[in-house]
Amino acid sequence: MPRQSLLGFGCLNQGIERLKALNCKKVLVVTDAVLNKTGLVSSVTDRFIARGIEAVIYDGTLPNPTTANVNEGLAMLNSHQCDTVVSLGGGSPHDCAKAIALLATNGGEIEDYQGVDKSTSPCLPLVAINTTAGTASEMTRFCIITNEQTHIKAVWVMFMPWHTSWEFAMACPTAYAMPFCFPML
Repeated sequence: MPRQSLLGFGCLNQGIERLKALNCKKVLVVTDAVLNKTGLVSSVTDRFIARGIEAVIYDGTLPNPTTANVNEGLAMLNSHQCDTVVSLGGGSPHDCAKAIALLATNGGEIEDYQGVDKSTSPCLPLVAINTTAGTASEMTRFCIITNEQTHIKAVWVMFMPWHTSWEFAMACPTAYAMPFCFPML
């Protein structure tokens, strides 16, 4: 579960201020191509930038994220030296972000962490911005990642250790992926 949930209009701005308080300098925003194409991602990242937080966008997350998605996101995080992972979306970006944040500090492959409490270090700071209501991935200690070689996802349920949890999650009505909300951002 996240350490704190921010709810309601204005919580996106509150969340960005909390990131600044955590001394966040550069975030990897884990999302999908659809949310990026709609302009929702840029409306959020523009707010980060306006408050002095750089944003790098990984929009390659597929529905049912794969080990390749995790590895691509991790490569972006490392090459841009991001210090925080922000998930913008629903369950798939949230699960992919959890895996990226875990591997960033623990190394190895996501398959190494199948089981309970396998990691030894806390993950990078991890923040969820919900755009849908449904999966509650921001409330759980596990992520579901599909092995694209075997096409099996049930095997790749990664149980995250207690110290791998969200700093906070945001449910701001203006971030929900509905066209009528975009003007209110």
